[in-house]
Amino acid sequence: MVCPYCGKEMEKGIIHGDRYKLKWISDKKDKGPLLQMFTKGIDLDKDGSGIEAYYCEIDEIVLIKT
Repeated sequence: MVCPYCGKEMEKGIIHGDRYKLKWISDKKDKGPLLQMFTKGIDLDKDGSGIEAYYCEIDEIVLIKT
């Protein structure tokens, strides 16, 4: 995948959750880590196997494919 900021190739990898599934939650709805299971968001890791992600070392960003 090409970085949308610098145009260089990004490194493919995987992000694994620890105990809980990964979920993106809007800043407006975030109530902290203890209440995340009750907050609506976008589940990133549906089956516990990790989620594909790409890292740009130049821009220090990670892009996640949902």
